[in-house]
Amino acid sequence: MRKRLFSQLWMYFVGIIFLIMVIVLGVFVSLLFVCNHFQLLEPERDSHFFPLGIIFMISLILGLVLSFFVGKRILQPIGDLRQAMSRVAKGDFTIQLDAQDQIEDVEELYHDFNVMVKELSSIETLRNDFVSTVSHEFKTPIATIKGYVQLLQNEDLSKEERQVYLERMLDGTQQLTHLTDNILKLSKLDNQGIGLDFQTFRLDEQIREVILFLQPKWEQLNLSLDLDLPWTEYYGNEEFLYQVWLNLMDNAIKYSQENSNIHVHLKNEKDGQTITISDEGIGMTKEVANRIFDKFYQSDTSRKTKGNGLGLALAKQIVELHHGTIKVNSSPNKGSNFKLFLPNNPKNS
Repeated sequence: MRKRLFSQLWMYFVGIIFLIMVIVLGVFVSLLFVCNHFQLLEPERDSHFFPLGIIFMISLILGLVLSFFVGKRILQPIGDLRQAMSRVAKGDFTIQLDAQDQIEDVEELYHDFNVMVKELSSIETLRNDFVSTVSHEFKTPIATIKGYVQLLQNEDLSKEERQVYLERMLDGTQQLTHLTDNILKLSKLDNQGIGLDFQTFRLDEQIREVILFLQPKWEQLNLSLDLDLPWTEYYGNEEFLYQVWLNLMDNAIKYSQENSNIHVHLKNEKDGQTITISDEGIGMTKEVANRIFDKFYQSDTSRKTKGNGLGLALAKQIVELHHGTIKVNSSPNKGSNFKLFLPNNPKNS
């Protein structure tokens, strides 16, 4: 149907141009006959149709040139765009149209089409990653819990073995809870980010509370904490900012080497508060650092480390809702340094 419609459009447009040329030719020939009939012109004998032949050839050539130009410069790009859109509709997001050597309107149209396809490709990649990652993250703890439930059905298990299995099942349920909580929080920020409840609270005390909450983890690795947290009152969303420090500190502990240091510094500046959290852990490459704040991105594709790739994405979104910034500076085997800036009196948006 689309091909037939395009063919009809081509024939209609070209037919109009050619019809105009024929009408002009007819009028011109009629004028020649009128002039010849009234002997307004005195052509040589036996050469009455010579001017007619020249006019016919010129008109035919002009008609063909105009038809070719219209088809090549106007209708052909429309056809190429139609074919490209058909491929995109079938799921091919790799196609790009060459906008060079096109008329201005067509060039802009091709440019917008190429941008659209790139955006659709990014969305499709994100969707595929989301589905595969979420399904894997849910599948792993569910399978673990199922396996230990089956093991617990064995009546010959000792009390110690049952306790170990129950603790591992509890770890699986906590992993599921952590994943669903982060997904719900991201969804809340995406859909209800406007109108967050802001209030004044002690920012330094909040960071200390997070550090005390994670004490069993950093004590297990025998980590030393270098803290510089002066008295700081801040106006923001206390609930979500707590999640920022929790995710950043948990990451710093998770990727630290045993017997190493973690530095947490809070600095009061004129325009806001600067918070730096750095570790002496495994660090990351520049490529990983560029994507570390993407949703569901995990540099460890084998998933040997715990996590679901949502913590840093959540932290960045919360900081940006406070009109702040978060950056990371890291090198492999040299640790990572996260630097945040929260402006004073941020707009509630």
